[in-house]
Amino acid sequence: MKSAPKKRAQQAVAAGAAVFAILGATGCAAVNPQATTIQYAASDGIVDSVGPVLLRNVLIITSDEGEPGTLLGTLFNESDSAVQVTIDGENESSQITIPAEGKYVFEDEVDDDGTLQGVSEIPGALVDLDFTVNSESATIRVPVLDGTLEAYREYVPGGFTPDPEPTEEEDSESEGE
Repeated sequence: MKSAPKKRAQQAVAAGAAVFAILGATGCAAVNPQATTIQYAASDGIVDSVGPVLLRNVLIITSDEGEPGTLLGTLFNESDSAVQVTIDGENESSQITIPAEGKYVFEDEVDDDGTLQGVSEIPGALVDLDFTVNSESATIRVPVLDGTLEAYREYVPGGFTPDPEPTEEEDSESEGE
């Protein structure tokens, strides 16, 4: 009859080990933030704000350094009155009025094509643009992209011309080097 307490002790040890194994496998969720609660820019452009204006998916499309570029993205006015937004680049300035609780989508504006005269950086780099909303201002680093992604090809000033695919002869020459 002395084996019953020993058996219970073994069962308690086994149960405790199982609890620790489960906690060890799932316990990291108790001290780490849940990944689905982290906000991030799920696009190619930036997400930022200046005063009451939210900047969403703002980016520049160009073919190359020094070439004209197109500003894309959406500006949302969260205030209950119209706001004046000034965007200053290296060589130019643009002013936009956004109505109260309204938005401005660069891609939708046919009167103002949003073309920048010369983008100083190559696609893949960042360009500083100064955004001023009423009296608040901020310098925001905006990504520069090209027409590599099909969704942006229609916005490349002057059109997009893909790099030619290398021929088999060119491929074999480059492999031999």
